Amino acid sequence: MKKLIYTLLLLLVTFPAMAQSLFEQYERFLTEPRTYVCYRPDGKLKIDGKLNESSWNKAASTAPFVDISGEGFPTPKYETIAKMLWDDEYLYVGAVLQEEDIKARLTQRDTIIYYDNDFEVFIDPDSDGHNYFEIETNARGVIFDLMLDKPYRSGGNFMVQWDCPGLKTAIHCEGTLNKSKDKDKYWSVEMAIPHQALTMNFNNPLKAGNTWRINFSRVQWLKEKGPEENWVWTPTGRIDMHMPDRWGYLYFVDKKVGTSQDELVYPYNQAIYKLLWAMFYAQQDNYSKQHNYLRATEQFFLTDKELKDLPADARIAVEATQNTYQIAITNPAEGIRYVINNEGRFRTEKIPAREVKNWLWMRLNNRSDAEWQKWFALLKECGISGVMFEGYNENIYRLCRLCKEAGLEAHYWKWTMNRRELLDKHPDWYAVNRKGESCHDKPAYVDYYRFLCPNHQGVAEYLAEDYVKEAHKPYVDGVHLDYVRMPDVILPVSLWKNYGIEQKEELPEYDYCYCDVCRELFKAKTGQDPLELKYPMENQSWINFRLDAITRVVDAITKAVKADHKAISAAVFPGPSMARHMVRQDWGEWTLDAYYPMIYNKFYYEGPEWIGRSVKESVETVNGRAKIYAGLMFGDIKDNFEEALDEAYNNGASGVSFFDGPDEEYLHKFKAYLDKRGFVVK
Repeated sequence: MKKLIYTLLLLLVTFPAMAQSLFEQYERFLTEPRTYVCYRPDGKLKIDGKLNESSWNKAASTAPFVDISGEGFPTPKYETIAKMLWDDEYLYVGAVLQEEDIKARLTQRDTIIYYDNDFEVFIDPDSDGHNYFEIETNARGVIFDLMLDKPYRSGGNFMVQWDCPGLKTAIHCEGTLNKSKDKDKYWSVEMAIPHQALTMNFNNPLKAGNTWRINFSRVQWLKEKGPEENWVWTPTGRIDMHMPDRWGYLYFVDKKVGTSQDELVYPYNQAIYKLLWAMFYAQQDNYSKQHNYLRATEQFFLTDKELKDLPADARIAVEATQNTYQIAITNPAEGIRYVINNEGRFRTEKIPAREVKNWLWMRLNNRSDAEWQKWFALLKECGISGVMFEGYNENIYRLCRLCKEAGLEAHYWKWTMNRRELLDKHPDWYAVNRKGESCHDKPAYVDYYRFLCPNHQGVAEYLAEDYVKEAHKPYVDGVHLDYVRMPDVILPVSLWKNYGIEQKEELPEYDYCYCDVCRELFKAKTGQDPLELKYPMENQSWINFRLDAITRVVDAITKAVKADHKAISAAVFPGPSMARHMVRQDWGEWTLDAYYPMIYNKFYYEGPEWIGRSVKESVETVNGRAKIYAGLMFGDIKDNFEEALDEAYNNGASGVSFFDGPDEEYLHKFKAYLDKRGFVVK
């Protein structure tokens, strides 16, 4: 049995590595589209279908058309090539179609021309995959032109009533039309497509430096009853021309044809574009099988194949419901966000520079006013937005004034549940552990651990009044709560050795609050005495009772401080799940303005990547209701400074807060980092 379990676990662990990456699964739809650099004609063109002017002779030919399904499919029997030119009025398209028996029977405009052998042009001027145009012709020059609001795969509709205004077309046959007894050579197509007909309602006009998406198709009936052949300039990967993301790139250069050879400039980052479309096809597949869209980036199981070419700071975001989704990849270096939705509509949008706020927790020292002014000026210069001052004398208000004069915010940082000033006045207010020991005379771990019981009458009122008093002082922008919790029932693992303990389970001497007040309240609520619970660490009612007690105290303080129109924030344990487990702190349920999770990674024997995971959980928990500022122990991150900052910012932190540093050298490094990321410090 043990061997079977191990084998199953091994299969679960190794399966993702064995699975195909998205790039492998959708390889046929992700090949690099072909490109064409388009020049101005050297002289006037006569639209007669012959393509014999000097400008056409100088224009480069596209690569010969291939099967629409791409690599591995048969080479077309007849060669087809196209050429393009442009001027201020028209996009010119010329094509030569080798043909031994030129046929065309259809004669009425806007009939289904591909029932004959035909040549087709597909154009998406603004490259969004929607509102694109199709123009088809047979060897008689009969036109079928239409506009589509979106591809058929997304429920698109075609508008045959659209006739391309001002379109000029001509056909030349090097052979005889509809005479099968002789052997023909080719027929050629020449089109002058007015750009006003295509771009009057779009934001990417025919203009030098712009790029359109374009493709050409040739439908050929080698046998009278089919099936038809589909030969194209750039393959889509399946028999479907209505995949605008698979069309070629047409780049306009403001030079006469034949005078230079220019390189195409892609309109967007190709690595990002490719990944977006891979995720689009994955969503299509998932919906067809599950009638549901993938809801999170993790569900795509992206591998290094997909991620290695992305810009270093790129961020992927997925927002989805059962029937809709939007995927966005942000490239901060460009200041651009790439977006695709469930209908295959692609767009780019400029993003404003990201605004951040950064902080220091600071204890008081004996600097002179001049030294403080110099220090605050340095903080401001290097990207610090504000300071939390821990102080218990009147000097703090002088420092708040100097801090604000330097353009920084000043917040009063004060312990909440850990209060020793009430030892003589209210000895009964202190928390009691499962062994019956009170923080009043036998504190856990260290002498300064004098935690109050949150359920005692008067505790919440006392704390609320105390914080309002501090918030109301001059130059104080807000109050910052600390020790808003019970004593640590579980210490960070690196601290166990300091106390000669191993907290592999909840030990009774560190498990609070079993005071008479809490016991009676819990009995009244549940009928149980917490001291009689066989497994108190597993009893959810007892756990929630203590979580809710701390939350009620926080609510009372918050209500009082907000009534005074001041900001309120708190230093909390890293990640709501850890906070609940380690210190009975359910801060994800509070209503503060900001949270500063103390993500001191080396306390937990963790590397910088753990900072990112903790920030992500915190950001997802508050869900936009408050700011998350990643609290970083400077000594823990000094050797991995930028990596730690990346983990915080890339996972959604609104800024960082440093403890025990940084020094002047690293403040300047911090400024250089913020500048490199393009962040705007508020």
